[in-house]
Amino acid sequence: MDALDMLEGFPEQFKVVEIKAINPDGFEGVVFSGMGGSGIVGDFIKTFLKTNRPVLSLRGYDLPPFVKEGWLLVCTSYSGNTEETISVLEEALKRGIKPICVSSGGKIKEIAQREGLMHIPLPTGYAPRYALGFMLSALMCLFGMGEDVESIGKHLTLHKEKIRSEAKSIAQSLFSYLPVVYGTPLTETVALRWKTQINENSKTLCYNAYLPEMHHNEVVGLDNPQIRNLCSFLLLYDPQDHPRVIKRVEITESIFKELGVVLKVIEGEGQNLMERLLYLTYLGDWTSLYLAELYGQDPLPVRVIDFIKSSLV
Repeated sequence: MDALDMLEGFPEQFKVVEIKAINPDGFEGVVFSGMGGSGIVGDFIKTFLKTNRPVLSLRGYDLPPFVKEGWLLVCTSYSGNTEETISVLEEALKRGIKPICVSSGGKIKEIAQREGLMHIPLPTGYAPRYALGFMLSALMCLFGMGEDVESIGKHLTLHKEKIRSEAKSIAQSLFSYLPVVYGTPLTETVALRWKTQINENSKTLCYNAYLPEMHHNEVVGLDNPQIRNLCSFLLLYDPQDHPRVIKRVEITESIFKELGVVLKVIEGEGQNLMERLLYLTYLGDWTSLYLAELYGQDPLPVRVIDFIKSSLV
């Protein structure tokens, strides 16, 4: 299956997974552990989850010392062999925590079977970053959001051609420039997804900054025309963002207008936050594929990542 086939089928990945739902309020807190295309799943669920408990999305080898028995840990690794996630999983077991494991197989599945842990299987045959819908569906159903899973799939299918058309235009505006994708508190995860998809699929650099923090530093850097003229700027926001953040979006637009620099401001379409954020996600994924095409790149291979993994053995 090539990248185009996997992305075409993204809306169909949103299927209800038959699983007993968990109430996060029954735990001291919730931690999601994962890296790369698997790690961003925790960021999305953290945004969607309604709970009064602390929720962390963890990237790295170490489990924070305050995470102990009584916390819920979800370890997600599409391959099942991500060493950072395995490190967190093994540390959790030493502390008496019984993590929930999500993978298509690999060592994580083996550990789950050996330790009697709950393991949620994923379909095989995908590059991890193209399996986002499967992983999101599993975790959304785990936390009782099954109805939203189906609505997201239908929503993306309905708007697929519109999304593809807009993505082609955006890719043209990014071509031969350094893409800069700004986000807000509600779109921060999606902005990161745009960055990483452009990195891996388009084989080019891209970076992020976020409101309101960027109003305390990033904007000053725009004073340098030699650098800003090398960039192409996007800003992703959601109408449910804090009113002061919406005001800051408007101020940011005025700053760019004063500088004579194009800033494309994008709002997702949908009846709720989940639909709008996944709309923006799908838009970014298609943009990265069209940008790869413009650069003459095959979106699938990630040779330098493969080199790093082999060098760590």
